[in-house]
Amino acid sequence: MYHVEFCGKGGIADLLLVAPTTANTIGKMAVGIDDTPVTTFATTAIGSGKAVMVVPAMHEAMYRHPGVLTNLETLKSMGIAVVDPRIEEGKAKIADNQRIVLEVERALGPKDLASKRILITSGSNAERIDPIRILTNRASGRTGVEIGLEAYRRGGEVTIVHRYRMGLPFREVYAESAQEMLNAVLSELENGYNALISAAAVADYTLDPKEEKIRSGQDLVLRLKPTKKMIKEVRSTCPDLKIVGFKAETNVSDDELVKRATESMKSSDLDLVVANDVGSGGIGCEDNRVHIINKHCGSTLVQGKKGLIARKIIDCLAEVL
Repeated sequence: MYHVEFCGKGGIADLLLVAPTTANTIGKMAVGIDDTPVTTFATTAIGSGKAVMVVPAMHEAMYRHPGVLTNLETLKSMGIAVVDPRIEEGKAKIADNQRIVLEVERALGPKDLASKRILITSGSNAERIDPIRILTNRASGRTGVEIGLEAYRRGGEVTIVHRYRMGLPFREVYAESAQEMLNAVLSELENGYNALISAAAVADYTLDPKEEKIRSGQDLVLRLKPTKKMIKEVRSTCPDLKIVGFKAETNVSDDELVKRATESMKSSDLDLVVANDVGSGGIGCEDNRVHIINKHCGSTLVQGKKGLIARKIIDCLAEVL
């Protein structure tokens, strides 16, 4: 009777995770067949209104079978969460452990961003010099990705704009240059978002690229021109949007850093600013030390892994949404 103890009405389980889930089990769950220990737990959980999550794994040809796909849609219509497989080497491989854990956290964790649409910019830009060379910076994009994962974990509908293709569990929009990123952000905002988290280290300068490779071995002078300020452009078109900005300085005191970030928050009409001294680390590292400044209630110092910092940023954002 363990299936009742765990997954029955009033059972102690919060969620039934079936991982991996074969094509056979998917079909049985979809039509209520109960003839194995796994399907007994599944039938009981579904009938009791428990949260259920399946993680398909099988050969790709089996996964593409119309009947299997129909059964998966049936499970989704019952409110069952499906964690998509990784399609590799002709197989629909089970999602990696981190992805499965993330989906469980999203299912069971706090829902303070449920129904909220969050747009994030992340990482560096690449401004073309010629077909081979680029101007860029050292920003890794790790903070932006961690923020996206935390927002997703807490129920948000997340889109990230960056120049990477990472296979994240939420929507990714590719943008290489500062202008491409600005265009992508403005285009996305036409679809309606609750907040923009501007975590990207957007290029401050660009140039007119050469169509052919510049020959090496001699002095080179590049004529740089400033790029448009993304937050200014966004604020002019979306006056009511909640915006989180980032402020990087080098070799300043905490008081001076907070002062400059506060000035930036006021001049750009931001709701939150995340400020850090990149002269003492942060870029390309797993750890950082930041001040999160709220225009209504002062600043908070956060130090630690970027996942922790992302959690604190989302905590602060949730309070103003």
